[in-house]
Amino acid sequence: MFTDVRIREVWSQLESGGAEVLTLDVFDTLLFRLVPEPAHAFLLLGRRLATAGLLPPTVTAGQFAQLRVHAENRARQHAKSLRGTLEARLDEIWSALMPAIPGSGDIDDLIAMEVTLERDVCRADLAVAELAELTITKLGRPVYLVSDTYFSPDQLRGLLRRPELAGIRFTQILTSSDAGVSKSEGLFTHVLTAVGVAPSRVIHLGDNPVADVEGAREHGIIAVHYPKYSGALAETLTLEGLRGGPTSDTAIDSEHGDYGMTALRARTLHRTDATAVPSGLRRHWETGATVFGPVFTGFGEWAAARAAELGVDRVHCLMREGAFLARVLREPAGELGIEASTLWASRHVCALANIYEGTPQELRGFLARRRPPSVGQLLRQLGVGMDEVAGLSALASRRLDVPGLLSETLEALCADERVRSEIVLTASRLRERFLRYLDAHLGGADTIVVVDLGWGGTIQALLQRLLTACGREAEVVGLYLATSAGSQAHRLGGLRLEGYIASGGEPDALFGQVMRSPEVLEQLCMPDIGSLIGFDEDRNPVLGPDHTTRTQVAQRVAVQDGVLAYQREWLRYRRSETPMPSLLDDGARLAALRSLARFVTRPTSSEALAFGVWAHDDNFGSDASEGLLPADLLRRMPYLTAADLEKIPMQELYWPAGVAAVANRPLAVVSGLATNAGISAAEVSPEAAAGPVEVYVDTGGDFINGPKESVVTRSARDGLSWVRLRIDGVGVRRVRIDPAGRRGLMRLDWLRLSFHLNNLAEPHTVAITSVVDHPGFHLVGARALQPNLIEIHSDDPQFVYVIDPVAQAYLAATYAIDVEMAFGWLAISSDPLTIATRPGGTTPLPRRAARRLLREFETRF
Repeated sequence: MFTDVRIREVWSQLESGGAEVLTLDVFDTLLFRLVPEPAHAFLLLGRRLATAGLLPPTVTAGQFAQLRVHAENRARQHAKSLRGTLEARLDEIWSALMPAIPGSGDIDDLIAMEVTLERDVCRADLAVAELAELTITKLGRPVYLVSDTYFSPDQLRGLLRRPELAGIRFTQILTSSDAGVSKSEGLFTHVLTAVGVAPSRVIHLGDNPVADVEGAREHGIIAVHYPKYSGALAETLTLEGLRGGPTSDTAIDSEHGDYGMTALRARTLHRTDATAVPSGLRRHWETGATVFGPVFTGFGEWAAARAAELGVDRVHCLMREGAFLARVLREPAGELGIEASTLWASRHVCALANIYEGTPQELRGFLARRRPPSVGQLLRQLGVGMDEVAGLSALASRRLDVPGLLSETLEALCADERVRSEIVLTASRLRERFLRYLDAHLGGADTIVVVDLGWGGTIQALLQRLLTACGREAEVVGLYLATSAGSQAHRLGGLRLEGYIASGGEPDALFGQVMRSPEVLEQLCMPDIGSLIGFDEDRNPVLGPDHTTRTQVAQRVAVQDGVLAYQREWLRYRRSETPMPSLLDDGARLAALRSLARFVTRPTSSEALAFGVWAHDDNFGSDASEGLLPADLLRRMPYLTAADLEKIPMQELYWPAGVAAVANRPLAVVSGLATNAGISAAEVSPEAAAGPVEVYVDTGGDFINGPKESVVTRSARDGLSWVRLRIDGVGVRRVRIDPAGRRGLMRLDWLRLSFHLNNLAEPHTVAITSVVDHPGFHLVGARALQPNLIEIHSDDPQFVYVIDPVAQAYLAATYAIDVEMAFGWLAISSDPLTIATRPGGTTPLPRRAARRLLREFETRF
């Protein structure tokens, strides 16, 4: 009967006869607002007044909101001095406000505008309204409204005059402004006088833990808490900037507030759906409901509306994400007579199907992806055997980001006509199967609308190119959650593609934060199947292996269920007689983007732990997957500053803020705040007192003639520093690191030299954690005090690593060297470092030890 578990508890008491009178709080219980906090409504009122010309030119909407808050405080203090109560009426508040806004008109008209604004931003809580209606009509029990408010009972009646409450006859409305006392001060005494039954026969429902719960229970009334925020939602809203007072910086729309997202997120958390979620999956379900729910709900509404405007009766959601997106679109699209179906297409298949001649240019297009594959992976994806191309079999494990290797590999493939023909044949065979699959699923439509998460629109562009090249006169239109700046090139080429929260990478500041770490967003949409790598003769998709763990599958399902639970709640209110504001508005889209950007850049520790264990695959014909929070990077976190974190490439670390939130919360906070404020990470990352670190490579002509690189060191929490750089290593014989330019003590936690070799995919790493007796490692201008504690006693200290030409002959294949060093540094004076001793070389016993020793002697002798 009820979708909210709290309402079920109240109904159970009433239906069983445990209570015979129902009392309800009004605001945030029977009514909720389209703004996160009540005072935020004053920002909307300020805008209305300014638009109507009723504010002085020097008073902005934000300033008016602040004045309104201060005027209420002053009116309450005045009431305290006059009547001994803090309860004030709306007319008293406006009387205190009028001197600050001279020439604004008649006070009664201004009060009426506030009441009208309040009515416009309020919506009836459908669950509470249903409870009240059934209590009266089915059980024949009275329902009273009890509110701590500056509105009078008549003003409240105006706010309650709405279609959802039209058939409900409330017995009486009792307000603190009318009675002169709040719930905590004695308003419930007035309630008990009005109802005329024993307190234990009254049940009260309200959001305030003090006024509604403690206040009612102190009078013997049964109280059920109807909290405004639950779970981790309060922390989420704080991080989103939605819990503070009303200022011009408050992240809400000036007309529609937050579109009711805060209120509906809170109500979704208490749906009966939530009770069935296992405790181990609760964090994921809640995040789906409160973070991703508003984003995908808005996307579904927008995509359905745009498809209707395009005049199509079907949209094709691209797999693999399409399985979930089709579920999101099913109801909003179905209402418009549009079917949401799935369509198998991947970058791998579309790119391979667009190879016609096997030219280097075509093959480069096939390689357009986030992480370059190895030579062996490329050959397998092209259908070429490793032993068929002379010279490449020895390079099978090497990645194509090795300098010169990509051109060398493509030349080798295209120069051999037999191999080239084999590639073209593989592509042709796939293309024919793919086209037969598309014919069966697309029919003869002139406009084909595809729906996907988005980013660059690559699949849509390849699909359009394929259909055009094969004589199919159909336009492919793309509707995406977001498109990146890379999509602009396709738009210039005549392709139609749009994004909901961002289009063409705009708004850049917010969307750039999301695009740095989109992996959680991508993974939460995935089904538990592998990526598309081809089609068989019967047009059935051929999928690669899926290595997702059972735990991640269960967590992903929980997130998706949370998203759909929020959508159900939203649709329930959107379909009511007083609908919610449209999520197609720019303000709603911006609100969704803000929420998503907050999650990516400033996750809570629990969010980072919940999603950081997920693995991400590259979805390009490969079965490779990597964790979002690599264990080796967790170890580095205490050494990093915001500038260091920013420099770690996406290929190495998918979710920097997530790692920081787990292993270095202060760093996560500083980095997130700087990003949100548009401040350069370098400005919040102080340079270390040790100075820059310089690296030299001796290739046979001493260090002065070899490659040289330098990097600025920065000081993290506890004075720790981390530096990493890559330097040319061809012909390396020795590596020299100059760690500081002044005297000091250095605690060297680790030094890693990673030699990238021409014939190996992974580098050969030399790890140094002790500078004592490490073969090939030498200190110049410094001395070891302990295995990892070094005194730097000159102005030109050097750490030199010498390669053994016999034992390490394999390092002759080095083409680059990564140098990574983690350390702590403390400046010292120029005096020689000695350990102070007492005269005579003796150290007296502490007084307590001496007395204890004396007692021991007395006992024994």
